[in-house]
Amino acid sequence: MWMLAERGLRLGLVVDLTDTDRYYDKDEIEGLCIQYQKISCPGRGFVERTECVSEFNKAIQDYIDKTDDEEALIGVHCTNGVNRSGYLICRFLIERLGWSSHEALDAFERARGYPIEKGSYVQALHKAAIDARNKRDLSDSDSEDHRRKSKKSKRKREKDEAASFSDSASQMGNIMQQFFAQLQGAHQAAESGNGSGYDGSPAQSGSYASPAQQHWAYQSKDMEGTEEMEHGAEQPQVKSTAQKRRDRRQRMKNMLSVMKRGRFHEIQEMQREFVARSGGAQ
Repeated sequence: MWMLAERGLRLGLVVDLTDTDRYYDKDEIEGLCIQYQKISCPGRGFVERTECVSEFNKAIQDYIDKTDDEEALIGVHCTNGVNRSGYLICRFLIERLGWSSHEALDAFERARGYPIEKGSYVQALHKAAIDARNKRDLSDSDSEDHRRKSKKSKRKREKDEAASFSDSASQMGNIMQQFFAQLQGAHQAAESGNGSGYDGSPAQSGSYASPAQQHWAYQSKDMEGTEEMEHGAEQPQVKSTAQKRRDRRQRMKNMLSVMKRGRFHEIQEMQREFVARSGGAQ
């Protein structure tokens, strides 16, 4: 630590991997405002101790996430500072930073000045790198499958909504045709009874349109976005095709709702509006 201080470097964390407490007192480290982490790693069967890897990775990641001093160093040591230290450092580089085993081993050897000596540790690192790569590939594949399923589900939902609206529009159109056919008959009977000159016979001239036809012509003109009748010619309003479609759909829904409720005064009001519009169209 004194050598580091002479070089202007600071220790922020010391990770002790030895399986004993006889080398030094941790209070001496913490007394220098340096964090201390003890992870007991036995010499025998160390590679099989996966909990050592998990605890080491968590300790390093927690320190990196919480420290305010990004330039402070992390010191890792075991008895000789080569095999156990090198193994866990390489595991962190492989599993948390996505390095290959060769990259991690080469970086440790250049930084420490010595390679990891135990062949079983090196083989375990190569296997860990393969496992980490397979896990990442599987995660990427799952994410891609999820994206594909989401897109497919969205397309199906949009298709179902379009089909549902088409069915509703068709049903609405049929009901409205029946309604206005009845309304036309009532209107013709009323004109005959009032001596309006309409005798119920077919029109002699092709230029005459029935009240229902006049109504549909008026509705068609109104649905295509002509707002002069409602707002006045002095204040024209331009609507997008989508807005026209929404307005048309809403008017049809309102008319269907009135007919479905079956309230006499509401239907009468629709009839009066229809007769008024038919008279205005003539």
